[in-house]
Amino acid sequence: MSALFSIDRYYIQTKFLRIFGGAFWFKDAEDNIVAYSQQKRFKLKEDIFLYTDESCTEALVRIKARSMIDVWSTYDIFDAKTGETIGAAKRKGLLSIFKDTWKLLDAQGNEYGELVEDSIAILRRFVPFIPAKFHFNVPGQPEITLHQRFNPIIKKTDVFIPPEHTLDRRLIAAVALLNSAI
Repeated sequence: MSALFSIDRYYIQTKFLRIFGGAFWFKDAEDNIVAYSQQKRFKLKEDIFLYTDESCTEALVRIKARSMIDVWSTYDIFDAKTGETIGAAKRKGLLSIFKDTWKLLDAQGNEYGELVEDSIAILRRFVPFIPAKFHFNVPGQPEITLHQRFNPIIKKTDVFIPPEHTLDRRLIAAVALLNSAI
């Protein structure tokens, strides 16, 4: 099992210039890379892999878009080694303009939770330097949070997972990556 799936705190650092594609480093508290992902630009249908490191030799998770339309797309999340369906994340279409929200779906397509942006989301659309805050809303579970650090040049998002949370860590990493990439 990857180190990424055994730690409760990490951050995602996004490549500065994403003109020809994105790069995402998942780093632990000591700034060690625990996972890495690349996103190719100008793809009609997203197919993103999360790897153990920058060599991109061992894939952990695969995220594949069901359609080409980004705003309403559902992204299936798979274990890259076994091909097992972990679940899916579906963006709430045009409502995400006002408040970004992702529906969390289990392997059978049933909704069981959401990743929701904080209440000042609409203000952030006009003042983009306000750091974003998100939380996983899963009934009966403690809150997992994603907090963007204030840095207008390099985007870093802290991920905090309560140790007692039972949500699949692969799904948490995949949805956090989607939230950074899309």
